[in-house]
Amino acid sequence: MKNFIQKYALAIVAVVTIITFSAYKVSGVDSKAAFATTPIYFHGDPTNPADVENEALWTTTPNGQSCNGSNAACMMLVENTDLTGSQLNPIKITLQAVLGASGLSYIPQRFSGTGTPSPTIVNKN
Repeated sequence: MKNFIQKYALAIVAVVTIITFSAYKVSGVDSKAAFATTPIYFHGDPTNPADVENEALWTTTPNGQSCNGSNAACMMLVENTDLTGSQLNPIKITLQAVLGASGLSYIPQRFSGTGTPSPTIVNKN
């Protein structure tokens, strides 16, 4: 056994090292959480599709509304990198308006852009 260990010591150390390092991720860093998520709020008329699609009407300023439904534009969570100052950057996320569940108001949907592929959209009733 001693000869085996001496003969393959370098290989054993290499295998143990590979297993040890592959068992750990970078301490506390999740690649999906590498960017900070920021809420942005809708400041327009949800019955007007042009307002819902207007990225300038989506800002970090709270709108004072309860966003917990499926009928009208209200809020979304995006990455900080999807903002220009305090508003949504249209190069990062371009929006399109689709009818909400009630059929009376519009909700946003990501149409294109280089930013967050799936922003979390939170609408209101």
